[in-house]
Amino acid sequence: MTPEEELIRRYFDAFNRHDIEGVMACFHDEPMLVRADGKRLIGRQEVRRSYENEFAMSPDVQCDLRLCTGNSGHGVAESLARGTRAKDGMVFEAIGAEVMEIADGKIKEIRDYHRAAKTG
Repeated sequence: MTPEEELIRRYFDAFNRHDIEGVMACFHDEPMLVRADGKRLIGRQEVRRSYENEFAMSPDVQCDLRLCTGNSGHGVAESLARGTRAKDGMVFEAIGAEVMEIADGKIKEIRDYHRAAKTG
């Protein structure tokens, strides 16, 4: 397993535990998230807030890591996210990929390409 693949697995493990400190430990000092809708979240504070909100909006969200590959500062993960929205009890699934740029052994950027697979 490459260092990039190990990092991706650590990130998903922390996410699935809803361990915000563990998630943030995987990120570079100057991270960026690019959501599927193109919105950019820049900096540790915005990235942290995004994960905190995601965990609050869906307290049972889990991401099933289906594929993980990486090398030379790049990584790709395909996953199926499942959860229940706290506000209305709606169950959702989203499938897609996250393309990652990795610098200094940390995630510098994630470009998220998830789309709804199921709601109801």
